[in-house]
Amino acid sequence: MRNIKITAVFTAILFIFALIPASVPASAAFTPDVELYSSAYYMVNLDLGTVIAAKNENEKCYPASITKLMTAIVAYENCADLSMPMEVTYDCTNEFWEGDPNKDGAGTAGIAVGQTDLTMKDCLYGLLIKSGCECGNIIGYNLCKNKGGIPAFIEMMNKKAKEIGCKNTHFGNTHGLWQEDNYSTPYDLYLIARYIYDKLPEIVEITNTYEYIMPANKYNPSPYGIYNVNSLINNVGDNPYYYEFASGLKTGSMGEYYTKDSNGEWTVYHKGFANIVSTASQNGFNYMLVTCGAPYTDEEGNRLNGHFKDSIALYKWAFRTFDIREVMNENTFVANVKVDMGENADVAILKPAAAFSTLLPKDLDPSVIQQKITITAEKNDNDAVVAPIEKGQVMGTLELELDGDTLWTTNLVASQSIALSQFEYTMRMINSIFDKWWFRLCVAALAVLIIADVVLNTVQKARIAKMEARRARKANIRGQW
Repeated sequence: MRNIKITAVFTAILFIFALIPASVPASAAFTPDVELYSSAYYMVNLDLGTVIAAKNENEKCYPASITKLMTAIVAYENCADLSMPMEVTYDCTNEFWEGDPNKDGAGTAGIAVGQTDLTMKDCLYGLLIKSGCECGNIIGYNLCKNKGGIPAFIEMMNKKAKEIGCKNTHFGNTHGLWQEDNYSTPYDLYLIARYIYDKLPEIVEITNTYEYIMPANKYNPSPYGIYNVNSLINNVGDNPYYYEFASGLKTGSMGEYYTKDSNGEWTVYHKGFANIVSTASQNGFNYMLVTCGAPYTDEEGNRLNGHFKDSIALYKWAFRTFDIREVMNENTFVANVKVDMGENADVAILKPAAAFSTLLPKDLDPSVIQQKITITAEKNDNDAVVAPIEKGQVMGTLELELDGDTLWTTNLVASQSIALSQFEYTMRMINSIFDKWWFRLCVAALAVLIIADVVLNTVQKARIAKMEARRARKANIRGQW
């Protein structure tokens, strides 16, 4: 009988690690518990980049003088020396007197045509703190004097807006006086202001300046002061809108504006509005806020200043409501997963790959934060991950949600290593061989051979016995004769 040698071939087990970031912070906007005049707003914690309040942030709005922030960006980044002398021509002021009611009598910084002692620095201060409309045109004219003039500068403004990431913004002028093609959104205005906040501290400083002395001209025989129109930062006199924690950046208001009727005449009247983008800091917390669409006047026609009121209300709400809170750390138990063929372990404990702290309401119950767990590690038919497992191995993802908004996404990792049980592995391989069809076929064939051999041997022995009995009878007969 031949000896049959069976050789078992074992394959290596491969683990695929998920190729996602270890942690991805996101935002969850909250609803302020204050009444507001503005139709849209967007508020961000600058320390974490967390959006804490938003309404209609992607809706079209007219930025008014907030347009001047983009004018300042393009001017600052394309002027090597702020002492650059500026030429003031009629081209810079003509549009304010050409019959468009939206531009007639525009607010200015008192600059005179033909003035020769004006610098880029003067124009930036006049543009941003006095909101002088002529300053925007003077800047555009001088920087693009030989390259297409003010229209070419406006093209640069639109190009820069796209570079910053604005997708719903178009500028039609340098100053923000009403034009159909001069529009943005609260979110895009935030992107513009955030760009200045992060990259152009000199511009931030200008917007936070209360007073600046302009050079004399024919309208002002002596150097004269211009003053910031942002009431949030003006601690002068009896100003009810001064907010000690506020700083920069820019207001943008229109008392009223007109659009053309079917005959092309400027007869269609629209009520005015007030916008502002600002920042505020208190107790180590820093916020940026954009508010848009507050009515310019109340029902009696009195100046409402709703944009200032809303800004103060939202800042106070944020400072009293939010704090940095730890949601979980690297030792927080999140989930477990069954382990197959583990050495002394049948469960792997999963923990977050990183700690997570974020800005949350001080009185928020952490249990309302929902956990969305996804196991990405490959499982077998027993819904288990096959050992070995290394400590820190990515096993899945964790997403934290609050009121339907994603707060954070991170990897889930194994908290400890789990070795492969060699005994269980060997037994599993042996059992797997027994389950193979070809093995069962061989066993069946062998059984048939054994049974056939037994039957043949039995038949053979019976034949031999029968033959021997026959010979014995013949021998007895011969002996009798």
